Amino acid sequence: MSITMQEIAEKLNLSIATVSRALSGKEDSVSEETRQLILETAEKYGYKRRRKAVKNVGFFIDREIFKRSSQFYAGIISGVEEELIKRKFVFQFNTIESNISDMKELGVSSESIAGAIFAGNVSIELIRSVREMGLPTVLIDFNIPTEEIDCVLIDDVDGMVKAVDYLYSLGHRRIAYLSLDSNEESVYNRLTGYKRGLEMHGLSYDEDLIEKCPGLIYEGYEATTRLLERDIDRPPTAVIGYNDIIAIGAIDAIKRMGLRVPEDISVVGFDDIGIAREVVPSLTTLHVPKRAMGIIAVQHLMRLIEGRKELIKKVLVPARLKIRKSTGKVKPE
Repeated sequence: MSITMQEIAEKLNLSIATVSRALSGKEDSVSEETRQLILETAEKYGYKRRRKAVKNVGFFIDREIFKRSSQFYAGIISGVEEELIKRKFVFQFNTIESNISDMKELGVSSESIAGAIFAGNVSIELIRSVREMGLPTVLIDFNIPTEEIDCVLIDDVDGMVKAVDYLYSLGHRRIAYLSLDSNEESVYNRLTGYKRGLEMHGLSYDEDLIEKCPGLIYEGYEATTRLLERDIDRPPTAVIGYNDIIAIGAIDAIKRMGLRVPEDISVVGFDDIGIAREVVPSLTTLHVPKRAMGIIAVQHLMRLIEGRKELIKKVLVPARLKIRKSTGKVKPE
């Protein structure tokens, strides 16, 4: 059996990216001495150059995140697949365990796929192993600040400021927030946007108006119940959910407690998944252009696959307020 690029790299104590560049004929990318050493080793052990027309692109997402937010990521996946088909590439969907730290564990190599897209959140070790392979890579909906890598992100801060600003315009002053109980960057950014929105209108940040939950509908329901029971005599007049799923749970909890949406409490979500239009009342939310995010990610990946040398790009996609029936003006006392 012929030797692989990974094995050549290990024998010579070089990175696979260096080996890949030398074998691809890019003479100015490595020193002449190193290039000759790589070529001699490849010839000695019978390295077979991979087919240049690898047309598969791997899409990878944490299994638990996908289960929790499949409606959201379905829109992104649709955009990714659409753009890959347009460019005559093959879409390979993969859910992975959160503890995966090396692409070897997935049986993936730079010979089997032309590039990779990671969505949601994966470990920094896994991303570093991908970069060590020299594989073109783009991240969607998460960022690793210490790594220089292309990514497509939602402008979470701006979106949450818009939510608070809209509720303020309706007369709301006690605006609660149901946060996802996670260390994901988007959780921090959306909370930051909520605080910034309050500050912009001179409203104080109140810990009693914050509740966390893991993120399923029934967990949003339970979090809202805890929030409302904390001060029955002075409930919030509006609730913002980290996402639509949590917000839908909030609507259910408000109704179960004998209150009305939006007459007693307005509710705002984030993401605009399909079910947001179907709940009663229909959910006011921040619309995220999910399909467009997938398309943009593929466009950036193609640039990397084609070897175009450009600055690392971190694209912020704005969220747009979608007003429906779950929000209204504060009722007069």
